[in-house]
Amino acid sequence: MESLTKNRSLISIIIILLISNIAILIFFLFLSGDKRAHTRDNRNGISTFLQKDMGFNKQQMDEYQKLREEHIKKAEPLFEDIRSSKNNFYNFLYTDSTPDSVVNKAAAVIGEKQITLDMQMFQHLKKVRTLCTPDELPKFDSLFKKIVERMTGGRFKKQQHTHDK
Repeated sequence: MESLTKNRSLISIIIILLISNIAILIFFLFLSGDKRAHTRDNRNGISTFLQKDMGFNKQQMDEYQKLREEHIKKAEPLFEDIRSSKNNFYNFLYTDSTPDSVVNKAAAVIGEKQITLDMQMFQHLKKVRTLCTPDELPKFDSLFKKIVERMTGGRFKKQQHTHDK
């Protein structure tokens, strides 16, 4: 019975990690757009959104670029660390004798690193939000509510409900 509980815990952790990683992937793909379309001056879609759709002025864009560069410097090592931890985790597939406690610990480490990355992203977006004027805030907030809905599977829940009927 204890083994069944451990297996359920492990499966739950893996599912949570998988969903969070898919959400982050979708988030970055949604914001960065088509990579082939990027130029040296516009490496991601949020820059275009902030400038064209939000109407950010040059000062706001300069401040955003500074925040973006700071965020990338902090986030890149986190992504690499998570990638490395996941490689180590999935290498347990090739050994039959790995105890559940070791696998659970490896999954928990990935979860802790994912939390760190999510908090970093949250803080970055919070700083970007402070660049908005009071008139720009509703538009910015509206966009990110849609992004969060997509990140948390809102689109998939709607599709599932239509298939269930």
